[in-house]
Amino acid sequence: MKYKTTPLFYGANENFKGTVRFVVELKEDVDFEPLRYAVEQVKKRYPYFSVQIKEENEAFVLVDNDRPFVISLDGTSKCLNSEESNYHLVAFGLKDNRIFVDFSHLIADGNGITPLVKTLLYYYIENKYGTDGIDTEDIRLVSDSVLEEEYIYPFPDEPIVMEDAIPIKPKEYDPLTFDDAFFDDGGPYAYHLQVRQEDLMKYAKINDGSPVSFIGVMMYKALMSLFPETEKDILIEIPHEYRKALGRPLSHDSLVRVFVVRLTPKDQSKDIEMLNTAIRGQIVLGGDVSQDIEAINGLIQMDGYLKNLSLAEKKQALWDMLSNVMAPHTTGISYTGNISWGGMDKYLKDVYPYAGENKFSGSISVEVFSFGDYFSINVMQPGENPALIQEMINAFSKCGIKCNLSGEERYALPDYLIP
Repeated sequence: MKYKTTPLFYGANENFKGTVRFVVELKEDVDFEPLRYAVEQVKKRYPYFSVQIKEENEAFVLVDNDRPFVISLDGTSKCLNSEESNYHLVAFGLKDNRIFVDFSHLIADGNGITPLVKTLLYYYIENKYGTDGIDTEDIRLVSDSVLEEEYIYPFPDEPIVMEDAIPIKPKEYDPLTFDDAFFDDGGPYAYHLQVRQEDLMKYAKINDGSPVSFIGVMMYKALMSLFPETEKDILIEIPHEYRKALGRPLSHDSLVRVFVVRLTPKDQSKDIEMLNTAIRGQIVLGGDVSQDIEAINGLIQMDGYLKNLSLAEKKQALWDMLSNVMAPHTTGISYTGNISWGGMDKYLKDVYPYAGENKFSGSISVEVFSFGDYFSINVMQPGENPALIQEMINAFSKCGIKCNLSGEERYALPDYLIP
């Protein structure tokens, strides 16, 4: 079977590999045989993830890949779309108590890959522990039918008509960014934080906020503590998915666009409530459905423009487009949503993704996942420096919220062989 690719595939290059490592941290060490069994079940349940890229008539398509998924026994990532990964865009690994799911961001985002991770975890638990007490209502099983809505190319052929759109005028910013001296040169470094959902949401809801807006406030407070004399803007990139605008809630594709939330040094005088409201208001405007449709129509038009170009011209056109929209920013915050683990969280210690390593991501990236009673907040930096993390923990503490540093480590993302 063939699957149509998003135009973003053509923009992939050495500066934009777009790979993600999703980590499931268990309370006990991982056993290989149950994991191998679980990976086999995943391959059966998600045929649209068992694919490879092929060139066909000066274009890329995704075709079925019958080779087995690769499982790294020492946790090292395998180069995706290469012989190392059996030319898959998804690979797996284990080390100690962690399971790794490596994937190309070009075929899935957080909401697109989470069902696969839940299925993987379910079959691992089934094989090792049994599934008493596990609710499978929100877990996709091999016995379920694979719905067309999961894998069908989600974009329509013609632009979507939208009336009464909110006009968003392009703005120029002067963002606070980090020079090379702020971090060590040992490579990307991650800090894993955990906050009780009840504690954070109680405070956020009082101030008309959300996890993203409130964590954005904590990040802003931390940055102002570190750079009190700065005159630059704090720019927070917020990814927003447009599954709702497309009417494709089950789509596995990467369906996100990014907009910018801005705070200035003058906002230091505002209290927590006002800051939270300011960020929340910008998120509501930026997440308006008319902005989603504008992005969707842009991709549809780009797709139409690419049809008559050679493969080399397609690559250049997409990279030109991507490099124009990827602007410097201070930080980015992504929230996948409230995940129902169906009772499997009793086996979990933490979940978090690694992402954001490309030419335009010298900033700090924050990924927020929920599991059990906690928000898992993964803060990824270009290098090691605990200063910002300590200030974030202090900012939470001043709000009466206990924020635990549950771990930290150097990390690397899977490589990607450019088609």
